[in-house]
Amino acid sequence: MINRKQTLIILLQFSISICIAETGYPGFDVFTSSSQLGLGGAGYLFSSPISSKVNPAVSDTGKYFSTSIIRYQAGITSQSVGMSLPWNKGMTTFSIRHISYGTFDGYDNNFQSTGTYQSSDTWVQGGYSKQLNTLPLSIGASTQIYSSSLKDSQIKAILLSVGGEFYIHKIQSTFGLSLHNLGKTFRSNNFANGSLSPKTVISTSKKITHLPLTLFFDTVFSKSQQEPEVFIGGNFKLKNDIYIKWGTSTRKISHNTKQDFLRSVFGASGLGFGFSSGSISIHYGTFIFGTGSTIHGLEIGIQL
Repeated sequence: MINRKQTLIILLQFSISICIAETGYPGFDVFTSSSQLGLGGAGYLFSSPISSKVNPAVSDTGKYFSTSIIRYQAGITSQSVGMSLPWNKGMTTFSIRHISYGTFDGYDNNFQSTGTYQSSDTWVQGGYSKQLNTLPLSIGASTQIYSSSLKDSQIKAILLSVGGEFYIHKIQSTFGLSLHNLGKTFRSNNFANGSLSPKTVISTSKKITHLPLTLFFDTVFSKSQQEPEVFIGGNFKLKNDIYIKWGTSTRKISHNTKQDFLRSVFGASGLGFGFSSGSISIHYGTFIFGTGSTIHGLEIGIQL
């Protein structure tokens, strides 16, 4: 059993901030869960075995299976499948996430066709979290193997994420701190010029009294960003197990193309809805960029 002194040491280690990083891999920042797509990037304290944007200490779904597909622009597709299971007085999670960037025509220096090739990113992830016996605190960690390919070139890396969440029952709020994408590229070649970009996330979720609404606030710090990014989202739980989600962030400023009023208002925002029937839940989500283009996703979850 972990005592109070050990717990404080763990939290201090979590707060030691970000490793040095240069240009990161953009695939690390994509959506892989349609349920979270509707939150617009917020919701690191929203439990999901397949989300790429979650505090690893959060896994209170019980025996749960989920799968999701997200359609991006230009034929880019994200497919994810994952499961959470109770184990050793805690929770384990397993997931496989794959992003296909499409099939392309290849040419040599003389502009002669060399056939087609594909580009993709794949993550295989496992994690464990546990509620402490003496404090309303959960801690967790996850490890993932990352593989990225572009024609005959590949990048492979092993990544670690750690986190903790502390619940205050009196105000019905949860506070979280997590570190993501700590690791090392262990095999690469000449196309792999980027570097890992770890990030620190400070999160809060708040159940609103007298309203069927939970709010999520997340602040993301990264060496690849000069200023921290702030995300806010909400999950309305209505009658008959119907859910409505929304979210936006400070990315609205960078995404704003100033082309028209609607794009300025709705840019960099997410919207989603879902419902549960027995042990099955279905979620639909969409995200709107500042250019007006959208991405759409569908997720199915089964409580086992």
